[in-house]
Amino acid sequence: MKPEMERLLQLFDESRQSRRHEELFESELEKLHAQHPGLSREQLRRIVRAAYLRWLRANARPPTIPPNA
Repeated sequence: MKPEMERLLQLFDESRQSRRHEELFESELEKLHAQHPGLSREQLRRIVRAAYLRWLRANARPPTIPPNA
């Protein structure tokens, strides 16, 4: 994953808990929007949300005990 996207996902995660982080996320989203003018801000938000869910699953800790142990 590109470092810029990982930073955006981390800010998105933190923005759910803090207004300051929400402002940082919006700033990063605006920078991304400037780099990709063919996409609307809403399209970028949907892309980030989908990537965020994949990122959460990838970073989730596996269960400590196998389910059929």
